[in-house]
Amino acid sequence: MVQPSVTDEDRRSFLLKFRVGFALFVGVSMALVALNVSASLPTIGGAGVAGTVAGAVLGWWVFPDSVALGFVNRRR
Repeated sequence: MVQPSVTDEDRRSFLLKFRVGFALFVGVSMALVALNVSASLPTIGGAGVAGTVAGAVLGWWVFPDSVALGFVNRRR
């Protein structure tokens, strides 16, 4: 049987990068929404930080560690 060419460590590394990117995407999106409603600079920064924290929580909940385990650890 042919083994996958991507190791579990590569999968975990990609999942971490994906989660961080997802969190930053949500944070920047929240900051842009605050900017669009002409909020003050501290409010825009706070929205960006709060959005990044919310994005991190969502990223770790929606994309669990079991996604990175790969095909070797799956049961049929």
